[in-house]
Amino acid sequence: MELEHRFSFAFAAPPARAPELLFSPERVFAALPGIRGLERRGSRLFGELCGEAPFFGQVCFPFESELAVDGERRARLRPVRLPEKRFWAELGGVGELKDGELRYRLQLVLHAELPEGEKWGGRAFRRMVEAALSRHLSRALSALPERVEIE
Repeated sequence: MELEHRFSFAFAAPPARAPELLFSPERVFAALPGIRGLERRGSRLFGELCGEAPFFGQVCFPFESELAVDGERRARLRPVRLPEKRFWAELGGVGELKDGELRYRLQLVLHAELPEGEKWGGRAFRRMVEAALSRHLSRALSALPERVEIE
């Protein structure tokens, strides 16, 4: 199962630190709820997107992204596939320094390995789980603040 969502948000940052923070997503994204274990090794960003999911309880989707500098005022995150995991996420997008703000446009794809279901009841249950996860993810992303202050 794959669930894809696009979202955007902005961070207000001190002007002197904004360029530095643009290329440090591990520090910036730490201010977002549900993101845990952020770590950067070289140009790779690692972390987990965690939350309560219907039928599953607490679920964490690990992700890995490659950070690429795209000029002085723009950075890109390219998702790295983790198909060996049962639950995992792809996080990619663009961050820009514009009008004194860090603005992000991101794409999140959640991957969950669910049983196919051999009979109609199993297939119906799978569709119900997919719909519930999609609604829950939409609600969680819509609850993200549009602006976050970073000191």
